[in-house]
Amino acid sequence: MIAGDVITTSQRRWLDTALAGPTVLDEQATRSLDAPGSASALGLQPADIEALRTGQLNMGVTDCSDPFASPFGRPGQLCPVAPLRCLECRNAFVLPSNLPQLLLFAEHLDQLALRLTPSHFHALWGQSRANLLEVLRSRTDTELRDARRQIAEDGIVLQLPLASRVEFDA
Repeated sequence: MIAGDVITTSQRRWLDTALAGPTVLDEQATRSLDAPGSASALGLQPADIEALRTGQLNMGVTDCSDPFASPFGRPGQLCPVAPLRCLECRNAFVLPSNLPQLLLFAEHLDQLALRLTPSHFHALWGQSRANLLEVLRSRTDTELRDARRQIAEDGIVLQLPLASRVEFDA
């Protein structure tokens, strides 16, 4: 009986981890958010759609369906790990407008990979990097080029909490 519970718990944890991660929307999906049924299919309310569009749910690297319902914090508490763990969170939404910050976050992770041992980097950042690379692979060359141009022209920099430069990089 106990062995079965351990196996079930382990399988559930693996499945939850495998399914965790952001919902990625391209331009067409973003434009169709007002279509009947779109909000409910994404687990959102109509007001959430407007909040996504206007940037009210932007957490830095991604947007969030509910920053007060983080799997990394207590219910009702503002997400304690945003934007660093957004790419590992089922509440995250990646919109085309997030692309510049995602590219900058990818550069940040590349720098961390050079400073940390491979096993330490993987333990801290492996899932975020894997999810980020998958998101970037889903973008067209034109989208990536436009986002890089936007970074250069607008002087966009990665917005991370000051504490993250010490707490998560070590």
